[in-house]
This record gives sequence, C-alpha cells and structure tokens, in this order.
Amino acid sequence: MPPSSIRSNLDPLLPAVQQALTTHRMLTPGDRVLVGVSGGPDSMALLHLLHRLAAELQIELGVAHLNHCLRGPWAERDAAAVACTAAAMQRPLHVRRARVMNVQQRLGLSLEEASHRVRYAFFRKTMADAGYNKLALGHHQDDNAEQMLMVLLRGAGPRGLSGIAPVRDNRIIRPLIHARRSQIEAFIAKEGIACVQDESNHDLRFMRNRIRHHLLPLLAADYNPRIGEHLNRLADILRTEETWIDGLVTDPYRKARLHRHATCITLSAGRISQAHPALARRLIRKALQELCGSLRRITFCHLQSVLNLLANDGAEKALHLPNGIRVRRSGDHLTICLFEPDRRGRAEATFQKPAPAGREIPTPFPAAVEIAAMGVELRFSLCRPRHLPPWGDVGPDRAYVDLDRLNLPLTVRPAAAGDRFTPLGAAGSQKLKKFFIDHRISRQARANAPVLTDQHGIVWLIGQRIDERVKVTAATTRALGVEFFLLDTR
Repeated sequence: MPPSSIRSNLDPLLPAVQQALTTHRMLTPGDRVLVGVSGGPDSMALLHLLHRLAAELQIELGVAHLNHCLRGPWAERDAAAVACTAAAMQRPLHVRRARVMNVQQRLGLSLEEASHRVRYAFFRKTMADAGYNKLALGHHQDDNAEQMLMVLLRGAGPRGLSGIAPVRDNRIIRPLIHARRSQIEAFIAKEGIACVQDESNHDLRFMRNRIRHHLLPLLAADYNPRIGEHLNRLADILRTEETWIDGLVTDPYRKARLHRHATCITLSAGRISQAHPALARRLIRKALQELCGSLRRITFCHLQSVLNLLANDGAEKALHLPNGIRVRRSGDHLTICLFEPDRRGRAEATFQKPAPAGREIPTPFPAAVEIAAMGVELRFSLCRPRHLPPWGDVGPDRAYVDLDRLNLPLTVRPAAAGDRFTPLGAAGSQKLKKFFIDHRISRQARANAPVLTDQHGIVWLIGQRIDERVKVTAATTRALGVEFFLLDTR
C-alpha cells in the first residue's frame, strides 16, 4: 500500500493500521467493507480511520450496529451515537435490535455464546443483503494480549494461545490488531471523536477486566514494559505454526482412523501409542473434533487420560469424558463414542403431530426464504464444485449438496415426529431423536430445529449435518450452496 496522504497528526496510529493492512493483505481496491461499530473508542477510531482512508484504498464503507437489548437506555444511547456518526460521514447505516435472551433460552446457550452467535449472524446477514465482502472489527493489540493471558491462565495449549486472528476466512479483518489501546485513546482525544463507554468494561467481577486493569499493568510496570507486544508476537508465531502442523496431522490421522460411524470413531491403538506424544494428542483431538464438532470442555488432562488407556497393551479399559463422550480400549481398537446422557428413564420430548407445514423454496436458484415463525432465513446459490471451500472450512451455518441428487422442490419446516435421515458419514439411517440425543442437543433446541427436505426426505438438518445421499462427490457437476441465518436480530 503506498504511503498515506492522511495528515501526519494521525501518527502513530496510522502506521500501525497501514502495517496491518499491508502485512495481512486485508483489503484490495473495490472491496465493500462493513465496519462493526459498538460506539466505543476502538470501533469509532476504526470507523474514522477507514472513512478517511477509503478514497485512497478505493473501498466502500458501511456501518453496522447491533443493539443487544441487554443494557436498557444505555444501549439506546450507543445506537444513537453510531447513527449520528454514520449520518455525518454519509455512510450507509445498518442497525438491528437483538433478542439475545430469546436465542439464549431457545438454544440453551450461555449469554456470552448467544450474544456472539446473534452478533455474527447479524453481520453475515447484513453482508449478504447489502453486498459487503469484508467485515472490519476493532480488536487491537491489547485485546489480543488480554486474550492470551486469559487462555493461558485457563491452561490453553498452542491452539488457544494463537490469539485473535488478524484475518479470518478472508472476510473478517482487524486493521487495529497492531495498534495499542493508548494509541487509540490518544487518537480519539486529539481528533475530538465522540464515543460512548460501556460501564461493564470496569466491572472487576469479569476476568478479562481484572487482567486489563490489574494484571497487564503490573506485568508492564514490574516485569516487561513490552509485554503486550511480546504476547502478540507469541500469538502470531503459534497461529502460523498451528496451521502448518494441522497439515502434517492429516495423513497420520487418515492412517490411524479405522472406522467412522454416526456416533463413534475407532482409531488404531497401536498407531497412536507408537506416535510421538505430541502427535498422539493431536490425533485424539482431531477425532474428538470430528465426532463432536468442537473441543469444548476437553482439557489436556482429558487427552492424557485417553492416552493412559494405551499404557497396558491389550488390556480393556474405558473412561468417560465431558459432553457425553465414552472412550474404550479393546485390543488394537480405541473407540470414541457419544452416548445418551439421560439413563434414568425420563421421557424424551417428542414433536407434535401432524407434521408441520413447510415453506417451499422458489426456483430457479438463487433464492432466499425468510421464515419469521422459526426465526431463520435461508439463501440458496448455485456453485461450481471446483470452487467449493475445503470441507473443514465449512461452518454449521452453511451446507453444499449435489444439485442433481435432489428431487425438487425443496421445503423448509420444523422437524417432525418420526423424521429419519442418514447423517453424512454414517453407515445407515437413524431417527432425528437419536441424533439429537447422541449429539447432546437440548430438548428446547430440538423443538425449534428446522430441516431442509426434498421429495425423498431430509436434505439438511440445518446447522448440524447433511444427508449422505446428497453429498458432493468427485462426480458432482452442479452444487447447491445453502446459507443459514438467525433472524433474532430485529
């Protein structure tokens, strides 16, 4: 990127932003960038900088603000401040109100998890609606240092210590990631930029705030004044090395995995026990990730307990891990399974009959369908198979299926009693109820689970798994992409 024509009194913040933009190749001419703005100093500084750089960078900007409706009149104040700034800049403004408490209760999530899901659903939906291809967020160097210390104190490994990525999925960018909070505050004060303060940022009941206001200043004053910079460098090193190591694990994992079923993965105990301990742990982690979709609540001690099963050759042993995971060693087989968590005979919630009516998807594609009663929106687009992202990069909000294996029309409806499908990778069909139980999906979430169907049955249990019969293969010539949005952002 050429030297900026912005006046020099923006230094030293401007060079830090330019370094991030250049080093991580965040923007290219013609990008349409949605800036997530809460109204606080970080996001307001980011918006003002990008606004001033927009002509030079040849980008278009829009402003997005989500009111989580959790802070009463303070949240309304924040929304008004963002709206005023966007109007003064003559930038498009996208504002929504979020029923975060509804999502938390409906999906059985923590308030933090629900807020995160709704916020990013709002960003994704706004980007899709208005044609933005980049999302700029205001995380900076001190945020990353705080994140590093927080996960370190919780006992994270290299993946957790990879910190906040400057660029994610080539869509989410963080231009302030090399800037310090002091630089941002100095810029805000010097430029007279109006911003709001979230009073919860000073609540010392939260671990992040104690790290921000107590631990980091102590480390900087008494141990290393460049602690924030060094923590960020460590995160960058670990992030790049994790990406490289992940590629090295793929082939050993393929050789170690003997069988894969809907709720079980069997590994070769011999291959794992003969591997270097670092590789052995990664093989177990990869199996757990593949089976469960995440490593939530899985710690180093859990991984070590699994490896301890291999200590006595041939001895049959078993152990229980969090999230309903059972691990059993029998001969050369190390089997990891998800089990039904409730063994006390309590009746499971069932879906009401008759099967609810659905919404038919209009053709031809592309198409979009919003179902307010279910709180979802689906968008359909045609894709060329060779342009599809790697399977591991496809999150739960997207699915790709073989268009020629579908028996149109498609329909979206709630799950119904007796529904069956063959989850991708499974050997045979199973009831949705069993899938929900095996994957520890709460009763409340099951009652609201949407499914995408064709005339042959379920195509996608939305947000979970597609059916084996519609998967994309080497023979696929036309693929259909489906993206899922939560609508609890109004």
